[in-house]
Amino acid sequence: MAKEFPEIKEKNEGKFTKWVEKNMPGKDTCAAASAVMKNKDKYKPAVVKMANYANNFGCKRKSKMKKKK
Repeated sequence: MAKEFPEIKEKNEGKFTKWVEKNMPGKDTCAAASAVMKNKDKYKPAVVKMANYANNFGCKRKSKMKKKK
């Protein structure tokens, strides 16, 4: 059985993407998520949580889809 994609509350949609655009211009969301996860101490816990979510459910899912093609 495949795990269901966890729901994101409407008020939180796009929050990490906006943070990336503001704080890491030129990086895509997945690259920024990886950078945050490598340096967790440098960022606020809320940003680390968003990056972890993006890494686990957004970026890995994208890479799996690319491999299937």
